[in-house]
Parts: sequence; C-alpha cells; structure tokens
Amino acid sequence: MRGTAFAAALGVVTTLCLPGAAVAAGPGPDRAGSSASAGTRGPVEGTVRRLALESRSATEAAVSAQNTERFGLMGVSWKDASAEVQGKIEARIRNAVTGAWTPWVELEPLKAGLDGVRPGARGATEPVWVGSADGAEVRVGGGSAALPAGLELDLVDPGKAGRRAGAAKSASASGTRAAKSASASGARATAAAVAPGPESTAPRPDVVPRAQWGADESLNNEGPIYLAGGRIKALFVHHTAASAPYECTDSAAIVRGLHVYHVKTNGWRDVGYNFLVDKCGTLFEGRQGGVDRPVMGAHTYGFNSESTSVAVLGDHTSAGASPEALEGIAKMAAYKLGQYDADMDGTTTLTAGATQKNYAGTSFTAGQQYQFRTVSGHRDGFNTECPGHQLYPQLDTIRKSGPAARLKIGAVNEKPIAAGGTAKVTGPLAVDFSTSTAAPLVSSFELLVDGTPVATVAGDATRAATVLSPGSHRVQIRATAHNGKVSTSLPVTVEAEAEAPDAPDVT
Repeated sequence: MRGTAFAAALGVVTTLCLPGAAVAAGPGPDRAGSSASAGTRGPVEGTVRRLALESRSATEAAVSAQNTERFGLMGVSWKDASAEVQGKIEARIRNAVTGAWTPWVELEPLKAGLDGVRPGARGATEPVWVGSADGAEVRVGGGSAALPAGLELDLVDPGKAGRRAGAAKSASASGTRAAKSASASGARATAAAVAPGPESTAPRPDVVPRAQWGADESLNNEGPIYLAGGRIKALFVHHTAASAPYECTDSAAIVRGLHVYHVKTNGWRDVGYNFLVDKCGTLFEGRQGGVDRPVMGAHTYGFNSESTSVAVLGDHTSAGASPEALEGIAKMAAYKLGQYDADMDGTTTLTAGATQKNYAGTSFTAGQQYQFRTVSGHRDGFNTECPGHQLYPQLDTIRKSGPAARLKIGAVNEKPIAAGGTAKVTGPLAVDFSTSTAAPLVSSFELLVDGTPVATVAGDATRAATVLSPGSHRVQIRATAHNGKVSTSLPVTVEAEAEAPDAPDVT
C-alpha cells in the first residue's frame, strides 16, 4: 500500500483540523483515552456521494469537487471489478476547517475478487480516512490503455450518533430498508443459531460489538460465511494505510466508514476485516458472524479460507504501531489461535487459493501448501507493503507476548486423556500437562479443581498432584507466564471414588 505520502500530506493538514474531526465521529469516550465512542449502541446511517470523473481522453479522466458536504473517507471506483487502471490514480482533499488543500498523492487499487466473485462488484482503490474534508480532486492518467468505464469519486460520510439509519429517508426508501432489515435480521438469526465457537486456552478480549460502533446491519442481508474447514490456522495483521491522524474518539466513525465503503463501493457482503484495533488498543468486531466463530473475511487474497485478521487503524509505513495496538493484536491472536490449539509464536501450513507472488517475491501456486507464521503480515501472503514497513518488524514482539500456548492435560494418573474426556481415580490425583511455550518463559502452573487452585508448581514442571474428595470434578491447568499473561487448559472430568476401607484383621 502506497500510503506514506498520503499519510504525511494529510498529517500536515489534519493536525490543524482535529477539532473539526468530530463532524465524522461518534460520541465521546466512555473512559479517558478510550475509543468507546462505540457507545453509539444502534445502527448509524452512513452515506456515499458519487461523482463521475469526466473523460479528457481515452487514457485520462478527472473530477474537481469543491464545497461538498463534509466527508470522512474517500476512494475511487469503476464499473468492472476485473478491469485494471493503467497509469496513476491521484487525489487531494480540502480541509473542511482551514480550506487548505493537501498535495497530490497516489491511491492504490484493491485486488479484484478479494471477497470472491460477486455480481455488481466494482473495482476500487483502497479507502482513505481523511478526517473532515469538504472538497476533493482526482486525476487519472499516465497509462497507455483506455481507462475502464464508470470511474467515480466516492465520498463517504460515516454518520454520527443521533443520525439513526433510515431516519432521513422517504417512506418508500424506508420500506425498502425494512425489507432489507428483515432479511438482515434473518441472517443474524441464522448466525446466532450456529453453535458457539470452541473454548480457547486464552481469555476472550473485550471487543466493541457491531451494534455499539453503529453498524448499519441493513447493508448486510446475506449473513456470514464460515471457514469450510471450521478451523483458524493463522492470523494476518493489516493496517488501514493512507490514513489521516485521528483521535481514538474517531475510531468508531472510521470503522463505520470502512464498512460503508466495502459494502456500498466495493460491493462486498460486509466489512472485509474480521477485527480492527485502534491506537488506544480498543478492539472492534469487524465482519459479522460471531467473535468466537471462524468467520471468513476479505483481507488476504488467496488465504482467506484458513485465517482471520486484525487491521490496525492508521498508516504504519513510517511509524510503528502503539504499544496499546500491539497488545490488542496480541490478545486477539492468543484468543483466536488458542481456540484451535495453535501457538501464536509458531508456524502453520496454509493452502494457496490463488497463483501469485507475495511482497518478498515468494511464488504461490493455487492448491499447493506453504508454511506461514501463525501470526503473519498481509505482505506474507500478497504483494503489498501492508501492514507497513514499521509495523511488520513489530510482529515478532506480538508473537512473543502471548500466554503459554497449546496448554493441555495429557494424562491423569499416567493414563492418557484428551480435553473433554473423563477419568476415574481412587486415591491421589496426578495430572500430567504440556505447553509449547519454553519453560523459561513460564512463571508457574496451578492445578484447578472446580475452578479453585489446589496446587502450584514451578514453570518447568509437567505434573501437579492433589487428593480429591469423592465426586465428579472439573480439572484444569492454569499457566502464568513471566509477562503476566494467563492461559488455562481445556477441562477434563475426574470422577473420584472413595478408597475402600481396609479389610478387618480376623486372624
């Protein structure tokens, strides 16, 4: 993603207009420095204004829009999603507060088919968060081939608290929305009927749900798609790139803007990312289907079918992500990978869904298997700079910041047992356990019986013991890493029987 110049250009201007950014933001935070502008609690209507580019020749087109209604996010789109734009797509915006224009910067086209083959899908550039703007200019040219038909400038107003979805529409439009809403409700009901996702060895992090950041669910009448194999094997990290500086109180509005753009401009079924995180570390639910479920997103072309994703709001080409954002990614990675017995500092094998090369030049052939880190960057699977030159090296910090991974009970009184299994014991209990995390990284292990610690052993131990009272007990192992992170094994059931009394001596 060529976001460096745009982020720099926007940064100069947007720093001056931050007080006006509230025009495109949700309500204030629930706690100091947080992004729970997510306190919206209900659908917020976002709008897209489309302005056709005027053809100057077969290979050039442009549009100039001044004194527009304020918008917070923009991009350029064209009718045929499979068509490629030869030459450069460049844009600049006018600050709504100062009236100053940014320098011209280049926009990067999105890969066609990122959300599968969809009727009516449009080709488009990456969306760009601009804060608060009231003018934009676009020019396309420099190529030798004719430009695709239907070039448009898309200006997205993500809406704000108090402007509920459908509130300003006509009765006819409202009726159409009601039908869509009913369909969307049915899709959500179907999703809700799906069994909950598997337990994880890591705690489930706090996530701002879609309703709280103001998702307009009438845009999503198809329902989610779940991974065919039902298993998440990797998590891809992204950045939203080419983004103006923002306050965390703007985060919900940015997520809404991405949602509206991905659906109304790209023609996707929903926002592409599974989860998003802002610089304050607040996690947002992305694509619908359940935080605990293996939902297929549209984020890493060729590798969506076995993975999940977290996108960091902002551009990280020239500056790394904040410690809070890194921690948010780490919590989600530990939780999602911990659901499927994967180590966030480990490797996995993914099957390529497309023939292509990644950013490093590694070739992939559709249908062939390739090794990936379980926490990978977008560039590892696709030819893009994403998640940015400065965030990408930080991935190793994320990988090593999790709790003890793949923690599991392997035997009870030396008899093998799997998670969810049942063992019968008489007398003392000895539990053998294992983790893929190196012993020097673990502080201690606790043996839990019915949720209560009954024994504690050192971080290099592999066995804990106790004596159970007669009855059925839920037994687990809890590990505390030196970094303070905690993980808990999936439970086994142990049925303890009272020892038979010694036979009386009759001699």
